[in-house]
Parts: sequence; structure tokens; C-alpha cells
Amino acid sequence: MSNLSSFKQAAALFGEPARAAMIWELFDGKPVSAGDLAIAANITPQSASSHLKKLVEAGILKVQKQGKHKYFVYANSEIAVAVETLSNVFSASKELNHAQREVRAARSCYDHLAGLAGVQVTEALLRKGLITDHPDHLKQFSVTPQGLSWFKELEIDIPQLTLAKRPLALKCIDWTEKTPHLAGGLGAAMLQYFLKEGWFRKVYQKRSLLITSKGEFELKQRLNIDLKG
Repeated sequence: MSNLSSFKQAAALFGEPARAAMIWELFDGKPVSAGDLAIAANITPQSASSHLKKLVEAGILKVQKQGKHKYFVYANSEIAVAVETLSNVFSASKELNHAQREVRAARSCYDHLAGLAGVQVTEALLRKGLITDHPDHLKQFSVTPQGLSWFKELEIDIPQLTLAKRPLALKCIDWTEKTPHLAGGLGAAMLQYFLKEGWFRKVYQKRSLLITSKGEFELKQRLNIDLKG
């Protein structure tokens, strides 16, 4: 299949309103049932089943089985980056709507930290010389020798992460801040640590994240950033 044919197929799959709604519902990385996706898209379960079949066959979504139940998630992290990038291209340039304002401060972008918090953390990592622009890949960061030790303090084993098929440190353009935040295996590992240690907590049934007083203190001490505002 040519690049143009692949683009046409992707555009058709993402462009249908019901499928777009279901893809957006999965944006925070949480597995969702077909029934809940049907509700999110405001369509019948039968229509949802047909749409989901196409998305799975195209490699956009995959099925996770838990006992007798089936749930859907993105097939890979690159899908999340594509969704975030499309949101960035077509989001309003002057004023955010209510939903966008709600998630601007801090949110999960698939499985990594995004929004103003994600951008500020990424910029602080760059300022401190813990990560740097990748010399060979424009869309990736590299971890510096100083960064190896720093991330180890967060129980993040960089050499182990590099063994995975997933890129280590991707640049994901933030759709509200219009600048990159850290994604990839390292971005996911950082958010896992933040949540485990109680620096951030999830908001029920939303992709918004709330920073805790502990998180404010730790990020101020470790990266000299202030996320109170």
C-alpha cells in the first residue's frame, strides 16, 4: 500500500464522527468497553461493533480481554501521538472551550503527562541538562549521562527502557501549549512514578490530573518549577 493510500485510509477512519468520538474517548489510555464507547459516540451497540471492527482491523485499536469481557485501547503509543498532534493542528488558536480549559493545567496524554504541567516538566529537564535534543531524530529527546543518575532516583531504569521496542523519549506536541512534552517509554515511566508516589492524582472519569501538595514540593525541589498556578 502506498503512502497516499495509507493516508486516505487513516483519514477515512479518523474522520467519521462516531469513530472519532470513540478514538477520543480512549485518549487517556484506559481500556473501555464497546458499550461505553457506543455511549460516548451516541450510537447503537450494533453500530459501535461495526466501527470498532474496522478500527481493530486497521491496527488503530486492539482488544484486551479480562475474563469474559472485552475492552478496547490504542494499538500502540504512536496512535496517541497522532491524536494529540491532530488536536493541536485544529484546536482554536485564540480561546479554549470549557473542556479544553479543564484539562489544560495537567492531564494524561495516553500514558504520559501533558498540558502545562507536562510542558513545564519537559522544559525543566532540558534546562537542567537531564535530557537534550536527539542528534539523529528530530522528534525525539536523548537522556544525558547526568539524566541517567537523576532518573534512577525516580526508580526509572533508562538502560532497561531502551531495550523495549517503544521509543525512549518522544517529542509529543501539546495541543494546548503548542510545544513538546515528553512522551515515549520515559514519559510513561515518569507519570507512573508521579501517580504511585502521590505527586499527581487522577480525576474520576476524566483525563485531567491534579497536582498534590507533595507533588508541588517535589517538583520545586527537584526541577525548580512551580505548578501551583
